[in-house]
Amino acid sequence: MSTPKVTVIIPTHNRARYLSDAIHSVLNQTLDELEAVVVDDGSTDATAELVSAIGDQRVRYLRQPHRGISVAMNAGMRSARGQYIARLDSDDLWLPEMLAALVGILDAQPAFGVAYGKGQAMDHEGHPLDHIQGMSERFPGDALRSLVYDDCTCNVALVARRECFDHVGFYDESLVANEDWDLWLRVARHYRFCFVDQIVARIRWHDENFTGLSSPRFAEVLNARTVPLDKLFSDPELPPAIRAMKSAAYTNVYLFRGQRWLQKRAFKRAGREFGLALRASEQPLTTGVRIAWFALALPVLKQTALGRRAVGALAALRQRRRAQHESTIPGE
Repeated sequence: MSTPKVTVIIPTHNRARYLSDAIHSVLNQTLDELEAVVVDDGSTDATAELVSAIGDQRVRYLRQPHRGISVAMNAGMRSARGQYIARLDSDDLWLPEMLAALVGILDAQPAFGVAYGKGQAMDHEGHPLDHIQGMSERFPGDALRSLVYDDCTCNVALVARRECFDHVGFYDESLVANEDWDLWLRVARHYRFCFVDQIVARIRWHDENFTGLSSPRFAEVLNARTVPLDKLFSDPELPPAIRAMKSAAYTNVYLFRGQRWLQKRAFKRAGREFGLALRASEQPLTTGVRIAWFALALPVLKQTALGRRAVGALAALRQRRRAQHESTIPGE
Protein backbone atom coordinates (compact mmCIF):
# COMPACT_ATOMS: atom_id res chain seq x y z
CA MET A 1 0.00 0.00 0.00
CA SER A 2 1.77 3.15 -1.22
CA THR A 3 -0.46 5.66 0.59
CA PRO A 4 -1.89 4.17 3.78
CA LYS A 5 -4.36 6.24 5.74
CA VAL A 6 -2.62 5.56 9.06
CA THR A 7 0.98 4.87 9.99
CA VAL A 8 1.35 2.92 13.23
CA ILE A 9 4.83 3.14 14.75
CA ILE A 10 5.84 0.27 17.02
CA PRO A 11 9.17 1.01 18.77
CA THR A 12 10.74 -2.04 20.35
CA HIS A 13 13.80 -3.16 22.26
CA ASN A 14 14.10 -6.82 23.30
CA ARG A 15 10.34 -7.39 23.50
CA ALA A 16 10.08 -10.40 21.19
CA ARG A 17 7.92 -12.27 23.70
CA TYR A 18 5.18 -9.63 23.35
CA LEU A 19 5.83 -8.11 19.94
CA SER A 20 3.86 -10.57 17.81
CA ASP A 21 0.68 -9.90 19.79
CA ALA A 22 1.19 -6.14 19.45
CA ILE A 23 1.69 -6.32 15.68
CA HIS A 24 -1.29 -8.59 15.13
CA SER A 25 -3.49 -6.28 17.20
CA VAL A 26 -2.67 -3.62 14.59
CA LEU A 27 -3.17 -5.90 11.60
CA ASN A 28 -6.54 -7.01 13.00
CA GLN A 29 -7.95 -3.48 13.11
CA THR A 30 -11.36 -3.00 11.53
CA LEU A 31 -9.84 -0.03 9.71
CA ASP A 32 -7.17 -1.73 7.60
CA GLU A 33 -5.85 1.16 5.48
CA LEU A 34 -2.65 1.17 7.49
CA GLU A 35 1.02 0.42 7.65
CA ALA A 36 2.87 -0.80 10.73
CA VAL A 37 6.45 0.43 11.05
CA VAL A 38 8.36 -1.68 13.55
CA VAL A 39 11.44 0.26 14.69
CA ASP A 40 13.93 -2.12 16.28
CA ASP A 41 16.03 -0.09 18.71
CA GLY A 42 19.04 -2.40 18.77
CA SER A 43 17.36 -5.58 20.03
CA THR A 44 19.54 -8.59 20.77
CA ASP A 45 16.69 -11.12 20.86
CA ALA A 46 14.70 -12.69 18.00
CA THR A 47 12.87 -9.48 17.03
CA ALA A 48 14.09 -9.40 13.43
CA GLU A 49 13.17 -13.03 12.76
CA LEU A 50 9.77 -12.60 14.37
CA VAL A 51 8.87 -9.60 12.20
CA SER A 52 10.11 -11.30 9.05
CA ALA A 53 7.94 -14.34 9.75
CA ILE A 54 4.72 -12.29 9.89
CA GLY A 55 4.66 -12.01 6.10
CA ASP A 56 2.22 -9.10 5.79
CA GLN A 57 3.05 -6.41 3.25
CA ARG A 58 1.63 -3.76 5.58
CA VAL A 59 4.50 -4.35 8.02
CA ARG A 60 7.81 -2.58 7.52
CA TYR A 61 10.91 -3.19 9.63
CA LEU A 62 13.54 -0.58 10.49
CA ARG A 63 16.59 -1.30 12.60
CA GLN A 64 18.87 1.17 14.37
CA PRO A 65 21.54 1.03 17.08
CA HIS A 66 20.12 1.22 20.60
CA ARG A 67 19.49 4.93 21.13
CA GLY A 68 16.23 5.15 23.03
CA ILE A 69 12.52 5.54 22.51
CA SER A 70 12.49 9.09 21.15
CA VAL A 71 15.08 8.34 18.48
CA ALA A 72 13.18 5.19 17.51
CA MET A 73 9.88 7.06 17.28
CA ASN A 74 11.45 9.80 15.17
CA ALA A 75 12.89 7.24 12.77
CA GLY A 76 9.44 5.79 12.34
CA MET A 77 7.85 9.20 11.87
CA ARG A 78 10.35 10.21 9.21
CA SER A 79 9.46 7.09 7.23
CA ALA A 80 5.70 7.38 7.80
CA ARG A 81 3.47 7.61 4.74
CA GLY A 82 0.11 7.93 6.45
CA GLN A 83 -2.19 10.91 6.83
CA TYR A 84 -2.49 10.00 10.51
CA ILE A 85 0.16 8.72 12.92
CA ALA A 86 -0.28 6.55 16.00
CA ARG A 87 2.06 4.80 18.43
CA LEU A 88 1.77 1.35 19.94
CA ASP A 89 4.43 0.17 22.36
CA SER A 90 5.60 -3.35 21.60
CA ASP A 91 4.32 -4.88 24.84
CA ASP A 92 0.84 -3.32 24.58
CA LEU A 93 -2.26 -4.15 22.51
CA TRP A 94 -5.01 -2.40 20.61
CA LEU A 95 -8.63 -3.46 20.61
CA PRO A 96 -9.99 -4.03 17.09
CA GLU A 97 -11.96 -0.74 16.96
CA MET A 98 -9.08 1.49 18.10
CA LEU A 99 -8.34 3.13 14.74
CA ALA A 100 -11.91 3.15 13.50
CA ALA A 101 -13.03 5.02 16.61
CA LEU A 102 -10.30 7.65 16.66
CA VAL A 103 -9.66 8.13 12.95
CA GLY A 104 -13.42 8.34 12.42
CA ILE A 105 -13.52 11.35 14.75
CA LEU A 106 -10.66 13.09 12.96
CA ASP A 107 -12.17 12.40 9.54
CA ALA A 108 -15.49 13.86 10.67
CA GLN A 109 -14.09 16.78 12.68
CA PRO A 110 -11.37 18.71 10.79
CA ALA A 111 -11.05 21.15 13.69
CA PHE A 112 -9.35 18.49 15.81
CA GLY A 113 -5.67 17.63 15.43
CA VAL A 114 -5.62 14.79 17.95
CA ALA A 115 -8.12 12.16 19.10
CA TYR A 116 -7.46 9.94 22.09
CA GLY A 117 -9.28 7.32 24.11
CA LYS A 118 -8.60 5.19 27.17
CA GLY A 119 -6.15 2.39 27.86
CA GLN A 120 -6.78 -0.31 30.44
CA ALA A 121 -3.92 -1.93 32.31
CA MET A 122 -3.33 -5.69 32.10
CA ASP A 123 -0.84 -8.01 33.75
CA HIS A 124 2.02 -9.74 31.94
CA GLU A 125 -0.28 -12.57 30.87
CA GLY A 126 -2.90 -10.22 29.46
CA HIS A 127 -5.45 -10.36 32.29
CA PRO A 128 -7.20 -6.97 32.70
CA LEU A 129 -6.51 -4.80 35.75
CA ASP A 130 -8.54 -1.95 37.24
CA HIS A 131 -6.25 0.92 36.28
CA ILE A 132 -7.46 3.14 33.41
CA GLN A 133 -5.30 5.74 31.67
CA GLY A 134 -6.71 8.59 29.58
CA MET A 135 -9.46 10.96 30.66
CA SER A 136 -11.41 13.94 29.42
CA GLU A 137 -9.87 17.39 29.45
CA ARG A 138 -10.00 19.04 32.85
CA PHE A 139 -10.73 22.32 31.06
CA PRO A 140 -13.13 21.32 28.27
CA GLY A 141 -12.09 22.64 24.89
CA ASP A 142 -8.70 23.81 26.18
CA ALA A 143 -6.18 21.03 25.58
CA LEU A 144 -3.15 23.09 26.55
CA ARG A 145 -4.47 24.12 29.97
CA SER A 146 -5.62 20.56 30.58
CA LEU A 147 -2.24 19.07 29.67
CA VAL A 148 -0.34 21.61 31.73
CA TYR A 149 -2.43 20.68 34.75
CA ASP A 150 -1.66 16.99 34.14
CA ASP A 151 -1.19 14.64 31.22
CA CYS A 152 -4.72 13.44 30.52
CA THR A 153 -3.82 11.38 27.43
CA CYS A 154 -2.86 7.74 26.98
CA ASN A 155 0.05 7.58 24.54
CA VAL A 156 -0.94 4.23 22.99
CA ALA A 157 -4.60 5.20 22.67
CA LEU A 158 -4.07 8.29 20.52
CA VAL A 159 -4.06 9.26 16.84
CA ALA A 160 -2.77 12.57 15.49
CA ARG A 161 -2.78 14.23 12.11
CA ARG A 162 0.61 14.18 10.42
CA GLU A 163 0.44 17.96 10.03
CA CYS A 164 0.73 18.34 13.81
CA PHE A 165 4.31 17.09 13.65
CA ASP A 166 5.09 19.07 10.51
CA HIS A 167 4.15 22.12 12.59
CA VAL A 168 5.79 21.47 15.98
CA GLY A 169 8.48 18.91 15.18
CA PHE A 170 9.10 15.38 16.43
CA TYR A 171 10.04 13.89 19.78
CA ASP A 172 12.75 15.57 21.85
CA GLU A 173 15.61 13.06 21.72
CA SER A 174 17.30 14.54 24.78
CA LEU A 175 14.51 13.42 27.12
CA VAL A 176 14.96 10.40 29.38
CA ALA A 177 11.21 9.90 29.72
CA ASN A 178 7.87 11.74 29.39
CA GLU A 179 8.64 12.35 25.73
CA ASP A 180 4.95 12.04 24.85
CA TRP A 181 3.81 14.61 27.38
CA ASP A 182 6.40 17.06 26.04
CA LEU A 183 5.24 16.47 22.47
CA TRP A 184 1.53 16.87 23.23
CA LEU A 185 2.18 20.06 25.19
CA ARG A 186 3.76 21.47 22.04
CA VAL A 187 0.97 20.20 19.80
CA ALA A 188 -1.74 21.56 22.13
CA ARG A 189 -0.50 25.10 21.60
CA HIS A 190 -1.79 24.88 18.02
CA TYR A 191 -4.37 22.07 17.79
CA ARG A 192 -7.53 20.93 19.54
CA PHE A 193 -7.80 17.50 21.17
CA CYS A 194 -10.87 15.27 21.26
CA PHE A 195 -11.42 12.66 23.97
CA VAL A 196 -13.33 9.50 23.05
CA ASP A 197 -14.73 7.88 26.19
CA GLN A 198 -13.93 4.33 25.11
CA ILE A 199 -11.30 1.77 26.10
CA VAL A 200 -9.35 1.15 22.90
CA ALA A 201 -6.01 -0.20 24.17
CA ARG A 202 -4.45 -2.52 26.76
CA ILE A 203 -1.32 -1.45 28.63
CA ARG A 204 0.81 -4.34 29.82
CA TRP A 205 2.34 -4.10 33.29
CA HIS A 206 5.31 -6.41 33.80
CA ASP A 207 8.65 -6.54 35.59
CA GLU A 208 10.58 -5.14 32.63
CA ASN A 209 8.55 -1.94 32.22
CA PHE A 210 10.85 1.05 31.82
CA THR A 211 8.70 3.09 34.18
CA GLY A 212 7.79 0.25 36.57
CA LEU A 213 8.53 0.09 40.27
CA SER A 214 11.26 -2.51 39.71
CA SER A 215 12.97 -0.62 36.90
CA PRO A 216 16.66 0.13 37.64
CA ARG A 217 16.00 3.62 36.23
CA PHE A 218 12.92 4.25 38.37
CA ALA A 219 14.35 7.33 40.16
CA GLU A 220 15.82 8.78 36.96
CA VAL A 221 12.54 8.43 35.09
CA LEU A 222 10.53 9.88 37.98
CA ASN A 223 12.85 12.85 38.42
CA ALA A 224 12.53 13.62 34.71
CA ARG A 225 8.80 14.22 35.15
CA THR A 226 9.37 17.95 35.62
CA VAL A 227 11.41 18.41 32.42
CA PRO A 228 8.46 18.99 30.03
CA LEU A 229 7.19 21.66 32.41
CA ASP A 230 10.66 23.20 32.71
CA LYS A 231 10.77 23.49 28.92
CA LEU A 232 7.28 24.92 28.67
CA PHE A 233 7.63 27.56 31.36
CA SER A 234 11.00 28.70 30.05
CA ASP A 235 9.26 30.06 26.94
CA PRO A 236 9.01 33.86 27.26
CA GLU A 237 6.07 33.88 24.83
CA LEU A 238 3.92 31.53 26.91
CA PRO A 239 0.39 32.96 27.27
CA PRO A 240 -0.24 34.55 30.70
CA ALA A 241 -3.17 32.20 31.41
CA ILE A 242 -0.83 29.23 31.02
CA ARG A 243 1.98 30.80 33.00
CA ALA A 244 -0.48 31.33 35.85
CA MET A 245 -0.83 27.54 36.09
CA LYS A 246 2.81 26.98 36.99
CA SER A 247 2.18 26.42 40.69
CA ALA A 248 -0.62 23.89 40.09
CA ALA A 249 1.37 22.06 37.41
CA TYR A 250 4.46 21.52 39.57
CA THR A 251 2.36 20.70 42.63
CA ASN A 252 0.69 17.90 40.68
CA VAL A 253 4.02 16.52 39.47
CA TYR A 254 5.43 16.43 43.01
CA LEU A 255 2.25 14.73 44.26
CA PHE A 256 2.53 12.16 41.49
CA ARG A 257 6.16 11.47 42.36
CA GLY A 258 5.28 11.17 46.03
CA GLN A 259 2.58 8.62 45.20
CA ARG A 260 5.03 6.57 43.16
CA TRP A 261 7.58 6.53 45.97
CA LEU A 262 4.84 5.45 48.37
CA GLN A 263 4.03 2.55 46.05
CA LYS A 264 7.69 1.61 46.25
CA ARG A 265 7.51 1.94 50.05
CA ALA A 266 10.27 4.52 49.98
CA PHE A 267 8.65 6.70 52.62
CA LYS A 268 11.44 9.25 53.06
CA ARG A 269 11.58 9.91 49.32
CA ALA A 270 7.78 10.19 49.27
CA GLY A 271 7.88 12.67 52.14
CA ARG A 272 10.45 14.77 50.30
CA GLU A 273 8.22 14.98 47.23
CA PHE A 274 5.16 15.83 49.30
CA GLY A 275 7.16 18.59 50.94
CA LEU A 276 8.00 20.00 47.51
CA ALA A 277 4.30 19.86 46.63
CA LEU A 278 3.37 21.86 49.73
CA ARG A 279 6.01 24.49 48.98
CA ALA A 280 4.97 24.79 45.34
CA SER A 281 1.24 24.96 46.05
CA GLU A 282 -0.76 28.17 46.24
CA GLN A 283 -3.35 26.20 48.25
CA PRO A 284 -1.27 24.29 50.82
CA LEU A 285 -4.29 23.27 52.89
CA THR A 286 -5.95 21.58 49.91
CA THR A 287 -2.63 20.01 48.94
CA GLY A 288 -2.20 18.72 52.49
CA VAL A 289 -5.59 17.03 52.30
CA ARG A 290 -4.58 15.40 49.01
CA ILE A 291 -1.36 14.15 50.58
CA ALA A 292 -3.30 12.69 53.50
CA TRP A 293 -5.59 10.92 51.04
CA PHE A 294 -2.66 9.43 49.11
CA ALA A 295 -0.65 8.47 52.19
CA LEU A 296 -3.33 7.31 54.60
CA ALA A 297 -6.88 6.93 53.35
CA LEU A 298 -6.32 5.44 49.90
CA PRO A 299 -3.95 2.61 50.94
CA VAL A 300 -6.30 1.61 53.77
CA LEU A 301 -9.40 1.63 51.57
CA LYS A 302 -7.70 -0.53 48.96
CA GLN A 303 -7.20 -3.31 51.50
CA THR A 304 -10.88 -4.27 51.45
CA ALA A 305 -13.34 -5.07 48.67
CA LEU A 306 -15.77 -2.46 50.04
CA GLY A 307 -13.04 0.14 50.12
CA ARG A 308 -11.99 -0.63 46.55
CA ARG A 309 -15.59 -0.23 45.44
CA ALA A 310 -15.77 3.11 47.26
CA VAL A 311 -12.59 4.33 45.56
CA GLY A 312 -13.97 3.22 42.21
CA ALA A 313 -17.27 4.98 42.88
CA LEU A 314 -15.47 8.23 43.76
CA ALA A 315 -13.42 8.01 40.57
CA ALA A 316 -16.57 7.39 38.52
CA LEU A 317 -18.28 10.34 40.17
CA ARG A 318 -15.37 12.64 39.31
CA GLN A 319 -15.48 11.41 35.73
CA ARG A 320 -19.24 12.03 35.47
CA ARG A 321 -18.91 15.53 36.86
CA ARG A 322 -16.17 16.28 34.38
CA ALA A 323 -18.25 14.85 31.54
CA GLN A 324 -21.15 17.14 32.45
CA HIS A 325 -18.94 20.10 31.61
CA GLU A 326 -17.68 18.74 28.30
CA SER A 327 -18.12 21.32 25.60
CA THR A 328 -17.05 19.02 22.78
CA ILE A 329 -19.15 16.00 21.84
CA PRO A 330 -17.55 13.57 19.35
CA GLY A 331 -19.44 13.44 16.09
CA GLU A 332 -21.60 16.50 16.74
